Amino acid sequence: MTVAQTNIQLYNQLRGRGLARDGLVLVHRAYELLSTLYPGYYQGDGKPFVAHGVGVASLLATLDQPAEIVALGLLHGVYGNADFGDDGATGPTPFRRRLVRDAVGRELEQLVFRFTQLRLHPDSIEHDRRVLAELDHTERRLQLVAVVDHLEKYVDLGVLYFGDNAEIVDWTRQIGRDLIELADELGEPRLAEMVSAAFAEASAEAENVPPELRPSDGRRHLKLVVPRSLRR
Repeated sequence: MTVAQTNIQLYNQLRGRGLARDGLVLVHRAYELLSTLYPGYYQGDGKPFVAHGVGVASLLATLDQPAEIVALGLLHGVYGNADFGDDGATGPTPFRRRLVRDAVGRELEQLVFRFTQLRLHPDSIEHDRRVLAELDHTERRLQLVAVVDHLEKYVDLGVLYFGDNAEIVDWTRQIGRDLIELADELGEPRLAEMVSAAFAEASAEAENVPPELRPSDGRRHLKLVVPRSLRR
């Protein structure tokens, strides 16, 4: 499977799928915001963190999701780990919500906010599956994004290149089967197959990636690389 990792690849994918102009513009606005919230940030596998958001959006496009959900894929995690320049504040603060709202509009910001409240976690996965039938259409799509968020770290075998992937692998051990079944329960058997295949491939390849290809600092999350030219 080819998954976009740059904005250009994503735009071409969406144009190829016939996405309307307004949808393309919304995705573009979301990408422009994304690129300002993670400047110089690299993921645990060494790739620019912006590429993760693009990959999630690309997978959602492959699943024929509408423009607002594709755009949400770009921005899904911003209230958790983006750099808003607000000195250590966390979560969807009024300042952060206003900044996102001004950049991409009220409707998309509301989706980003609701996604923050519905994120999947090993401690809550049983409850999340129990109440799935009670969710409205939008909330079901948000859970779909949550499954794709985890899949993106596997679909290009990126999980095998993390400096320290113990946390991600442990999550998969705990809730991998739940994610596959949840995709089916959401009415997305194609996604269930994609997740199952990605997990199996990563397991088969786990011993074949030379450790020298992983970041030498053993990172498991984000790292900010500051330009050498930066001065106070």
